[in-house]
Amino acid sequence: MFQNTTRPLTFETLVSDPLTRMLMDADGVTPDELAAVMHAARKAVAARRMPIPMRAAEARPAMSARV
Repeated sequence: MFQNTTRPLTFETLVSDPLTRMLMDADGVTPDELAAVMHAARKAVAARRMPIPMRAAEARPAMSARV
């Protein structure tokens, strides 16, 4: 996406970008669907910043334990 310094990067500017719209049209994604995914991603990133309570951390398997 071309970064235009005169407009802030928002969902609206993202979906108005011609390249983004072309990809959305090719995949059959609506602006509302893209916005929903972006909001969910923002929530997921924000949740990662929150500390895990000690009891919950002890109950979670270690990352290195995955095979």
